Amino acid sequence: MAQSWRFDGFPGRVLWVDLTKGTCEERIIPYEWCLSSMGGKALATKLLVEWDTTDYDSATKQIHPVTGKMDAASHPTTPLLFMTGPYQASKIGSSGRAVVVTRSPLTECYIDTYIGGNIGHDLRKAGWDGLFITGASERWVRLEINDEQAELHDAEPLLGCSTWEVEQHLDELGECLSIGPAGENGIRIASPLTAGRRAAGRGGTGASFGFKRLKAVTVKASSESSSMVRYSNDFSLGDAVKKQRSEMGLRRKSGDPFYSFGTSRGPLYAAQNGRMPTANYASTDAQMPDLSTLKAGGGKGGQTAEAVRKGATPVPIQTKLSTHELSGEHWHESLPNAKQSGCCAPCPIACEAADRPVIDGKKFRGRPVHMNRVDRPEYETLAMLGSNLGIGSSLDVMDGNDACNRLGMDTISSGAALSFVCEATERGWLHESWADHFHAPFDFGSFKEGDVVPWKFGIPELPPLALHLLAHATPGDGTLFGTLTAGAVGMSEWIENETGHPTTRLTAHCKGLDLPAWDPRGKRGNAMAYMTSNVGANHMRANYKDPTGLPNRSAVDLMGELVISQHSIVIRDSMILCAFAKGATPDHIMLDAWNAITGEGCEWSDLMERAQVQWDTARQWNVDHWLRQGKDAKQEDLLS
Repeated sequence: MAQSWRFDGFPGRVLWVDLTKGTCEERIIPYEWCLSSMGGKALATKLLVEWDTTDYDSATKQIHPVTGKMDAASHPTTPLLFMTGPYQASKIGSSGRAVVVTRSPLTECYIDTYIGGNIGHDLRKAGWDGLFITGASERWVRLEINDEQAELHDAEPLLGCSTWEVEQHLDELGECLSIGPAGENGIRIASPLTAGRRAAGRGGTGASFGFKRLKAVTVKASSESSSMVRYSNDFSLGDAVKKQRSEMGLRRKSGDPFYSFGTSRGPLYAAQNGRMPTANYASTDAQMPDLSTLKAGGGKGGQTAEAVRKGATPVPIQTKLSTHELSGEHWHESLPNAKQSGCCAPCPIACEAADRPVIDGKKFRGRPVHMNRVDRPEYETLAMLGSNLGIGSSLDVMDGNDACNRLGMDTISSGAALSFVCEATERGWLHESWADHFHAPFDFGSFKEGDVVPWKFGIPELPPLALHLLAHATPGDGTLFGTLTAGAVGMSEWIENETGHPTTRLTAHCKGLDLPAWDPRGKRGNAMAYMTSNVGANHMRANYKDPTGLPNRSAVDLMGELVISQHSIVIRDSMILCAFAKGATPDHIMLDAWNAITGEGCEWSDLMERAQVQWDTARQWNVDHWLRQGKDAKQEDLLS
């Protein structure tokens, strides 16, 4: 049976899921909360504060299995929210999004992270603004939503399945969100995925699902339920959509390379501007330094631990990676039959591309989880699983990208974790009980099962082989992979405490969140954006209108513009609109769409005031509940 929407633009309800009790029930959202928050991220933040279920007396006593610090994120009472915004269920281009909000298992602070696909649209069409999940099940379960009906079912048969396998098993139940082995095992860089390749990547929220023993969520919205979508002025909304899509069409016709290559042309721009992480952030322009000269205490040009503490020493350049070979352009040149293969509906950009298999002489078509195919990696993946690991071809990066998608892991933090181990090995800073290699868990590339795989930069097979072992590791068991389950920052802290080696100098992060693939040393004001972000280092929380130059002088003069951009992005992330579409969806179009959806008739300045409330609320939540003192600034090596 279809559910009617309670307000223009908002179903006005969330599905409250108590996994400890095994119950699913409707919880009504006040109309004022919907308008004042704008939905999405801001509404989720409001609910996180107002409806907080956390038992802080107990949760703050939880101990992290690796770092020994507070681990409230893993406590059953910590809420996990999956929310949509007013643009979902509409025809606004590039609105195939949803947001996960919770306490980050990786950083222990506030996190909001976004996911594409169609599940956000279908959840809203089914009559729900989102999900509020609390408690933890004794057994593994999955959540099945059919319009207003919601039930928990046994998911034990799905244990150990990859995200692709889960979607294959549950295909008839509609859109699917699931975790892979990494989330099941509480790996702190795990991500939930939908559609086989769309991830809520940052902050380790896949582990949040794992802590609650929630393997998957499926959503099916009937045509009757979809017809209940309610807007104040359909004609005005249609006009805003028409203007947006017209601009998108003009950009495509003009030959805008983004519409052909997505973000995969990033290596060409990032390296040229000194912003592409290379060899664990040792350089920023695709030049591979000879890190063996940094081996602690030894060799010509070597450095002692004390020398490292006092400052970095220049090292010789070993080789330079080809940014063209690492780009999407090279990927398409090498795979001429690969095409733009899909989008998060409804989206005219279609930034996705994949190499589909040929079966009986014909290109296979269909949902990606139903075939063997490999997606073109995004720039952040090309950098973090490519140049940051000394891997110079986008074709090789596909394998690491594919492993992350199947295992359910964040490509950014996965790349940071593996590159950290490679550099720590080069310097001789691993724990004495660990080897400088691991054994291949299966045949892959030039390695046979059981072969020795050295922890070295430039080995294309290393990411998929190492990530498999990491996803199946036991957190805190004292092994290398068991320690790496905490991510690069957590592992660096453990090694430093155990050995005295200054390994925390080898990580790049803010608030414990690994820096994305945009190095702040190449753009003035970028570091300030990372440092002031309420989630940690995130390249999607601020921007500047014009080039700001190199960070060779203070960026304080940019603070006003930074704050405005941060608040503007809150509006985008609350409505929820894909960042790729913002250029074709200027502020006045977003405002027109909002007013047509809700009938409110407000000004952009009104929305900016509401956005500031969200931003400040999330910052205040960190002040009240986050105990990683002294980690708001960037690591010293990035500031030097």
